[in-house]
Amino acid sequence: MLKFGHRGAPGFPRYGENTIGSFGLALLCGANAIELDVRRTKDGVPVVIHDETIDRTTNGSGKVGDILYRDLKLFQTDNGETIPTFAQVLDRFDEKFIFINAEAKEAGVAQEIGRIASAWEMEKNVIVSAFDTDDNDPDSSSSWEDLTKMKVLYPNIPIALLATTKKIKYLGYGEFVARAKEKYAHAIHPPYGYILEEPDLVNVAHSAKMRIHVWTVNSRWHIWRMKRLGVDGIISDFPQRL
Repeated sequence: MLKFGHRGAPGFPRYGENTIGSFGLALLCGANAIELDVRRTKDGVPVVIHDETIDRTTNGSGKVGDILYRDLKLFQTDNGETIPTFAQVLDRFDEKFIFINAEAKEAGVAQEIGRIASAWEMEKNVIVSAFDTDDNDPDSSSSWEDLTKMKVLYPNIPIALLATTKKIKYLGYGEFVARAKEKYAHAIHPPYGYILEEPDLVNVAHSAKMRIHVWTVNSRWHIWRMKRLGVDGIISDFPQRL
């Protein structure tokens, strides 16, 4: 089973989130995979940060897309690091046993993730995920179509369809899996709360030869429950509990 540190190990606040230190701590806690988010700076550099702005996680302010990378490096995260580029994360965690789930937060970023993963010869270690257009946070603009475009350019890099409970209920979980299969997805990423409501989704995904990774599972009881239901991966803020 894949044990993902969600943005590293943010359950330990002193290490921040989406930082090299937090990713390293997640692995020390027993994770064999890390989950991270990718956006682009004003000059197009793919960097690892969840929010549209740097306000919450650094000592600076402003939108990532309005800041040049050379200026972004001047700001420090909560644990005294700088916001890493996606390439820097691959440089640091290039071991073949580590799996990296890179969530594209903006339109066009999926292709950039694919380009870098291919250049670093890590096609088998990186999975690119995204929510669909109508399922995104207000400050995100990725889509399932972006994943399809990336897959055409880099067919050896696996993709995963992220979805909220609202989206899956709208489609029906059978249709959700069918759409993922149409796009040659390696996995689906539903919220664990939906699996508690509809545990049969696990069997449907497996019948379609697809893996299922659930997010974001923090309580020990829910982690135990997900394991009992047979999911293939769990994404958690507390990787030491996995």
